[in-house]
Amino acid sequence: PFQDGSGRLELARAIAKPENPLTPRVIVNRIWQHHFGEGLVRTPSDFGVRGEPPTHPELLDFLAAEFIDSGWSIKSLQRRIMLSATWQQSSELRHEAMLADPENRLLWHMPRRRLEFEPLRDRLLVAAGRLDDRIGGRSVMIHQDAKRRGLYAYIDREDPPGLLANFDFPSPDASRAKRTQTTVPQQALYLMNSAFVIDQAKALAERSAAKEDELRQEEDASSRASVDPAERIRRIYRHALSRDPDDQETQSAISFVNHESDPEVDPWVQLAQALLLCNEFAFVD
Repeated sequence: PFQDGSGRLELARAIAKPENPLTPRVIVNRIWQHHFGEGLVRTPSDFGVRGEPPTHPELLDFLAAEFIDSGWSIKSLQRRIMLSATWQQSSELRHEAMLADPENRLLWHMPRRRLEFEPLRDRLLVAAGRLDDRIGGRSVMIHQDAKRRGLYAYIDREDPPGLLANFDFPSPDASRAKRTQTTVPQQALYLMNSAFVIDQAKALAERSAAKEDELRQEEDASSRASVDPAERIRRIYRHALSRDPDDQETQSAISFVNHESDPEVDPWVQLAQALLLCNEFAFVD
């Protein structure tokens, strides 16, 4: 029975006391789930007898004990997980491992995960060079033409945006341990036709040409070299996918931008949007 007032302080102390094994395990499991897509306990809101047992009980206990010893430092816990060999694995699949453990419960590879809407939107802005990464300030309507990080999204509980619902945004009226993940036509149509996405593709195309413009300004007018499309393609790939294109991708892109099509449509913008829509952009490997 509560002895002091409403009992909320006593309840908080009971939840957070080191002798309570449940709280640190639940927190560790949620953070592990954030990094790997699935927690060590795959029923993150049910650690009781009806929930699933942990796949790695000793690891869960170790991380929970270390979490308490660090002063309940989430930053320290994140560092411990992300410096591990488990987190640093590639997502490459192996046939014999797939046969033995198709659900990857033994964590033999990094699971491939699709970005949620907020980080996907942020990544579009990063590729375009438009993300406002200031810390702090008022929230914004991220489903409109705002350039602040998704962290600062304003959500009207009584009128949540339909766009976010199309991308599996959970109801703001209830706690949700894990988002559902669906693949529906509205998601692809938004990425193909949205003015916001097209604007980022235009900005990415312009960004890839910016260095060329600077170089041309420095050259003498009588000796200006022709623009190297391969170099511009390399920059688009680096901004969008953080890698260089291979020879086949470079040749395909050169053929695409040199192909005569609708004069009102810039092929560089189309190329940029194609990269922003590809699976490599939307998935974390």
